[in-house]
Amino acid sequence: MSSVDLPLVSVVVTGYKRPKELARTIESFLSVVQYEPLELVLADDGSPEELRAPMRELPFDHFVFAERNRGLGANTNAGLAAAKGEFIFQLEDDWLCTGPADFLARGVELLRARPEIGIVRYTRVFSDSDELPPHEVPGWDSTVKIFRPEAGSDYFLYSNHPHLKSREFMEYMGPYKESRYMQRSEFDMRDRFNAQSRYAAALIEGCDSFAHIGEESSHRRPLPAARVGMFLDRFPPLRPLANVLRRLKRMVHPGP
Repeated sequence: MSSVDLPLVSVVVTGYKRPKELARTIESFLSVVQYEPLELVLADDGSPEELRAPMRELPFDHFVFAERNRGLGANTNAGLAAAKGEFIFQLEDDWLCTGPADFLARGVELLRARPEIGIVRYTRVFSDSDELPPHEVPGWDSTVKIFRPEAGSDYFLYSNHPHLKSREFMEYMGPYKESRYMQRSEFDMRDRFNAQSRYAAALIEGCDSFAHIGEESSHRRPLPAARVGMFLDRFPPLRPLANVLRRLKRMVHPGP
């Protein structure tokens, strides 16, 4: 299939105050992926002007700079609103692309052929404990697995790890929850995906295509209950209370 036959994919990269990681992310992506047409969108969540300057030198088609830092949800919503593609590849600014070169083309082919699949994941982990059992996709070889949502489960079938999704799926799911805490935005979208039955997630074997490079410079802030637990840990007699808080947190928001 020639590039003339392929739909536009909008690559929406979200980031904040990490121009070096951002440069590595987009340069590795463009050096690996063999797909066109692409539209490259950067959504930056209020980085200071001195950090925006090197960002503007990167090969994006559109820049969406927030006036102030509003959090992952609002920044993602702004980037997605600027995207024009039939499909959206969502990427944060701290993932190194490792290939294979056709991972994006294979994802587009799958989503076009199987509209019941809303999202193709390019990282493997679905939960902290184990993986959700997959199902083979009828009519495809065994390298394609689908994962059907389960209401109330803590599986991250939908997460902010690198993924491709259809515009129809994106519009069906609606915007991200806007919160200063990344986890609240992530958990909310995960729970909404798990509560619906229209769309499944998919993984293509051999297309586990990204390595995380941003652990040391993560912007993830502990939720309030977690911060209280960290404070109580400093005092040995109060550690049992900290453990109780963690158990309550897992009951309300299972996950990392």
